Amino acid sequence: MKPAKKSTLAKFALATGIGFASLSAYAFTYPVPAYDIEAGKKIVDVNCAACHGANGVSVAPAQPNLGGQNVKYLYKQLVDFKTKARRNGIMEAQLAGLTQQDLANLAGYYASQDPWTPGYGNKATAAQASKLYLGGDKTRGVIPCAGCHDPKGMGNAFAGFPRLGGQHATYLATQLKLFRAAGREDEVSMDSEVRTNDAAKKGEKGMMQMVAARLSDNDIKILSEFLSAVH
Repeated sequence: MKPAKKSTLAKFALATGIGFASLSAYAFTYPVPAYDIEAGKKIVDVNCAACHGANGVSVAPAQPNLGGQNVKYLYKQLVDFKTKARRNGIMEAQLAGLTQQDLANLAGYYASQDPWTPGYGNKATAAQASKLYLGGDKTRGVIPCAGCHDPKGMGNAFAGFPRLGGQHATYLATQLKLFRAAGREDEVSMDSEVRTNDAAKKGEKGMMQMVAARLSDNDIKILSEFLSAVH
């Protein structure tokens, strides 16, 4: 790695409060194999299009848009679903017969598509949500979301942090609640009721768990609605 890139990464880690070691682990835990976009398209047509759209634009608010999402993030999530590190019965069933190479092809295909377009958000709470997203809330120990996910919600492709801007509010709210349940160590009946796959090391709480644990229902609602329109 060139010195200039090390400097950029160090600045990013410092600005967001993420330790260099944990950021590096997140970014490089799942290096993406060389992928075949056309092979990925064939799998999408059979396994994925019904929920996520052939071009990665979902018509169901509960299902995430994937078109134009960064490939590191997509591949990591697919691997986690495949290995059951992230639990979702539908995803596990759809990926059951796929190889690691198939997962790379899928991630590469959706990443190659045009990015999804933003929604409309909620004008009544946009200012409040923007303040929380961009500046956090020091009184509650909530760090700014923008530090990892970009002020415009574009994510960070190098680190594998996902794009959030324009994503369905319903899906975002659900994920924040799953992270919150894990961060607060809520008692749950099924593994699918928590989300812990972003932890750098097994058994430790990741950034999203720690941040979401401090969010109220209203915080989650306004942030999700705000992000659905960010671009």
